Amino acid sequence: SHFLERTAAPLLKAGGAEEAAAAVPVFWREPSGHELRLPPSPATPVVVIGPGTGLAPFRAFLQHRRFAHARKRLGPCVVYFGCRSRADDFLYGEELEPMHAAGAITLRTAFSREAPPATAGYWRGLRLNVDYVQDLLEEDGQRVAQLLLEQAGHLYVCGDGQSMASDVHAALRRIVEAHLSVSPAEAEERLQGLAQEGRYCREIWN
Repeated sequence: SHFLERTAAPLLKAGGAEEAAAAVPVFWREPSGHELRLPPSPATPVVVIGPGTGLAPFRAFLQHRRFAHARKRLGPCVVYFGCRSRADDFLYGEELEPMHAAGAITLRTAFSREAPPATAGYWRGLRLNVDYVQDLLEEDGQRVAQLLLEQAGHLYVCGDGQSMASDVHAALRRIVEAHLSVSPAEAEERLQGLAQEGRYCREIWN
């Protein structure tokens, strides 16, 4: 990444000299109480949305569920992952796909650059054959609403805060609108209530 390139630049320019040093910025913040933590009960349904490197914390979730609890004690777990190409950046696909095949998770993937270029892109403001995780969420709207609103599930989002997080939030709002037959404002209020309860948690960055 560009960050790693900038960080390593002093070391590379110094040719490995012992006195060379790299500065690594570290940011610390007070805990909010809404960090990404699994619910206390392993039976609670879990929905995780982690495209790209946003998958990182959810690997820990999945491994904890796998090794800390018997399978029969686990509630449903739906994993939404997205990237450009399965061949190039399907992070930890070799871990996720066997879990899906074994029934430990339901894996939903969106590969945004795999459609033929002649059929994918934007036309008059419409996105065609360019799939993102928010599209999968809306496809699964009824199931997501059941897990979150009827079965007291927890939903987690991690990753890009510039567009992905807001697009996912908008998709969730539409799901709540449709499931509860409420206005956009009422659906937004319901999502904010879930966030306050610690059942809708986001770890996003710009």
